Amino acid sequence: MPFNGVGQPSAPTDFGKIELIVQQMESQVDDFPVSVQRLAVYKINYDPSRFTSETVTYIKSRIEAALKELTTVDIISPAELTPTDKLRIVGSDSTLRIMNIKGRSMPDMSPELLESISAKYSVSGLAELTLERHGSQILFVSIRIMNPASRQIVWSKSFQSSRVKDEEQDPGKRTVFQFGIGALKNDSFTQAGGTSEQINTPSLLYSINYIYRQPLSSDNSNYFGFSTGLNFTRSLDSPSFNTYFWQFGLNFDQAISQKVDDIDGYRFMLGVDAGLWIPLGKRQGELLMLQPSLMFNLTRNIGFEVYSTAFLSESYIRNRNAPRNIYTFSKFGYGAKAYVHF
Repeated sequence: MPFNGVGQPSAPTDFGKIELIVQQMESQVDDFPVSVQRLAVYKINYDPSRFTSETVTYIKSRIEAALKELTTVDIISPAELTPTDKLRIVGSDSTLRIMNIKGRSMPDMSPELLESISAKYSVSGLAELTLERHGSQILFVSIRIMNPASRQIVWSKSFQSSRVKDEEQDPGKRTVFQFGIGALKNDSFTQAGGTSEQINTPSLLYSINYIYRQPLSSDNSNYFGFSTGLNFTRSLDSPSFNTYFWQFGLNFDQAISQKVDDIDGYRFMLGVDAGLWIPLGKRQGELLMLQPSLMFNLTRNIGFEVYSTAFLSESYIRNRNAPRNIYTFSKFGYGAKAYVHF
């Protein structure tokens, strides 16, 4: 992240978030321990994929400045206690080890060395910072201060860049409208006399579905819901198979990728629909189906999926006026759907 002046990031977003955290600190330092007269930050926990080293440096300096302004503590930054993101070679000539100490200081590797360095600079408090992001909007900062001699935590506070009320938290994408086209095969036709004729002609399957679902976790990585809709099979070669179906059933979706800030959701998900197709008009019979799918979210509200259909029960329907006339579909089908969700 580019910097301006004395380390302030040029993008206003993180600057504004850390200022909100500093404002919260003003009312939460009344219980700051008077025994901590000299303080040094010796450890910073963060995810390098979500924070640049420049941003971490700025947040650290702003927290140090706020503590110095709001309390009587003296802030120092001795080189020996400065957290680093480098690889270090430690040990004697005969026991060399390469250690990744990202976000940690060298003395953090050794309690004895940490206590010795603290005594050298008369440090009475060691601060550990933890930085987190939730989505693209909220920054979390946790501050823990440890007594270097006893290793006990003497002060601990957590702050976030916005106070989001429960009713304002992301409710997830609960309403889904789907529009799809797929393929089924017309398998056979049985006449009233019992004569069965193999058809083997294709049918197109048009579908319009509505799903209402609830997230099962706070990060909206999985959903469970109910679905209903209308399906229509159309065959140019065998128009007698043309049928409208009313569908209702259950729906489950599970994320299989990491959450993406750009769409405030998950790019890839697996879905499973289980439902009952009931023919309308002059047809009768019920088709129990299972429909697994792979979903791809293009934007916050738009995506598409590819699916396969398997009928779990008998895959035939009857003519209501001539019940012995049986129209049998193949057991499996496939297709694609576009959807909007919000």
